[in-house]
Amino acid sequence: MEAGILLMAAGLSRRYRKASGGQHKLLASLGDGETVFARSLRHAQASGLPVRVIVRPEDEALHRLAQAAGAEYHCVASGGLGESIAAGVAATARWPGWLVALADMPALHPHTYRQVASALDQAPSARAFYHGRAGHPVGFGAALFTALCQLRGDQGARSLLADAPPQAVAVNDPGCLWDIDLPAHLPQADQ
Repeated sequence: MEAGILLMAAGLSRRYRKASGGQHKLLASLGDGETVFARSLRHAQASGLPVRVIVRPEDEALHRLAQAAGAEYHCVASGGLGESIAAGVAATARWPGWLVALADMPALHPHTYRQVASALDQAPSARAFYHGRAGHPVGFGAALFTALCQLRGDQGARSLLADAPPQAVAVNDPGCLWDIDLPAHLPQADQ
C-alpha cells in the first residue's frame, strides 16, 4: 500500500468570500465549467493513490461532489489547517503515509502526487519543488503519525517541517505552486 492523499477542503476561504461577494472558492467555475474542487479531486484521483477529502460538515455541496466522484470524505469542524490534517491522518491511520494537498490547487498534476509519494520510500517527509520554490503536496511517512495527529492551529504542518526539513522533490509542474486565494487567480489556475 502506498501513501494516500488528504485533499484539504475544510478551510473557510475568508479572503475569497469577501472578494467574491460570498462565493465558496472551491465551487467557483474554471474556464471549462468544472469547479475548482472537482478538478483538484479529479487530478488527485488520477494519481492512482488513495484519496480522502477533508471537508467541513456544513459544506454539503462538496460532500455531493466527492460522492459523485466516488471519493471518501471525512467531516471536521476545523479550527485551522493543523486540526484538519490531524483529523485526516487519524481517520486514515492504516495508511503508510500521507500527502497533504490543498483543494484550491486545481492545476496540480497527478504525476506530482506520485513523485512525492515515491520519495517517502527514502525520507520521512518530502515536498514538491518547482524551480527551487516549495509547493504542494507535502508528504509524511508513518513515522510522523503521532506528531501529525497532534497538530493544531492554522499553520498546518509547518512546525514539523521546521524541525525536519522535507526531502525536496523537483517536479516539472508549476501547478504545485498555484493556489486560488482570490477570484483573480482563477484564469491562472486554468492554464
